[in-house]
Amino acid sequence: MLLRKVVASGVVAAVLLTPGCKPATMVQPVLAEKTVEKPPKPYTVPEIETPNPWFVLQPWQRTITRAEFEKKLDRLYDPFDGLRPYMEVTDERVVFWVSPKKKELPVFTLDFAPDAEHRAVAPKAFRTPAEIRALPKPPGKPLTDLRIAIDPGHIGGRWAQVENRSTRYRGSAPVNEGDLNIITAHILKKQLTELGATVFLVREDTEPVTPFRPKDFRAEAVQVLMDKNPKLAAKLENKTLEQRQAYIGKRVQDVADLLFYRGSEIPERGNKIRREFQPDITITLYLNATQNSGRGRLTPINRNIFFVHGSYTKEELADLTQRRQMVGKLLEDASGVEAEVAGAIAVAFKTKTGFPAVRYGDSKTTRLISQGQGYVVARNLAANRNYSGPVVCTEPYFMNQSVTYRRLLAGDYEGTKLFDGKPYGSIFQEYADAVTTGLIHAYGPPQAPANPSMEVAATSPQ
Repeated sequence: MLLRKVVASGVVAAVLLTPGCKPATMVQPVLAEKTVEKPPKPYTVPEIETPNPWFVLQPWQRTITRAEFEKKLDRLYDPFDGLRPYMEVTDERVVFWVSPKKKELPVFTLDFAPDAEHRAVAPKAFRTPAEIRALPKPPGKPLTDLRIAIDPGHIGGRWAQVENRSTRYRGSAPVNEGDLNIITAHILKKQLTELGATVFLVREDTEPVTPFRPKDFRAEAVQVLMDKNPKLAAKLENKTLEQRQAYIGKRVQDVADLLFYRGSEIPERGNKIRREFQPDITITLYLNATQNSGRGRLTPINRNIFFVHGSYTKEELADLTQRRQMVGKLLEDASGVEAEVAGAIAVAFKTKTGFPAVRYGDSKTTRLISQGQGYVVARNLAANRNYSGPVVCTEPYFMNQSVTYRRLLAGDYEGTKLFDGKPYGSIFQEYADAVTTGLIHAYGPPQAPANPSMEVAATSPQ
């Protein structure tokens, strides 16, 4: 079927289980240049289908000890023990099975290093902040040699309704989050380039990266719905595709849309980065909102949150593809970089906005990252899972906060404008400035020790 040609088998369950980032303008993004510096050839996961996609993990044989493997699982990637039924661990190796009941033939076996001193050299396609900081920097170019991929979350434009990322409050103009993120991305790219970084925009406008469209997934959507409902499957067993679609109705289009914007678009963005660029860090730009946003309601409060990869649930790890992706991310060993960079960006947002953290902490889907002191949590998000190397998801502001919403509708502007009697600069510039500051702190030349308070404080309704 088409879906299995676009993304790895098993993504159907993944897109139905994995939450996305929250819903936001009519402001038209400025088109960026189309030319991108040709990157060095990266170590990359092949995009072609293979008899066993787990074989892409073969280069990590004997690069990690059993103790290191289990420590990462328990603390970050699998805090709910969802992987345990699908694997058997000894001091020498870990064997992965298709299911707890099917153990005739393993899908993959990973041999452990006997000890830390006898590890094999692991493949690595990114550099750490310490490695970047150690490089010589020209005056005024603190990010020289840093390679950054920027992914403006969602799509926007005519696709905003399809991806459920368009809303309006109290009869005002619609807010399309994909449009807003692209504005921030262009500002951020300009700033980072001026500071010496090499920057790659995963998308530059409000068109999908994937070549496929929702209509291409209608047959797959029918099969998904039948697989989830045996009674429905029995009723439609001898029907044609057209008869099945007519019987099921609108749910077919809803699932086809989901397979398009999450099951196809996000993995294809990951493929695009692997084909065209080799980032040291990928920053995914989103905007947050409260649950009332979907009901068109405003809120008086504002908060910030930042995500790194990890914290798979048992339900997510029931999917074979997500199990392979999780093991791959664990072996890739990007979690330390993600925590350091996310923590630095969180400090910058705290300093610039004063907003407290969204109260995720250790929850049913997240795990608190100590470097962020409440602002940074691990979560299994689709972008973090499908992109190679370190990935930090920035999700500041509540779009449906009364002043933030009006600032978003005002677009990008010079100087300040008054909202509720207070002067505010462009929220897009403010967003880009905070990310830039965080990246300078993480990757720029060593600076004098600084420890700004990150404690959750009461916030004013701004």
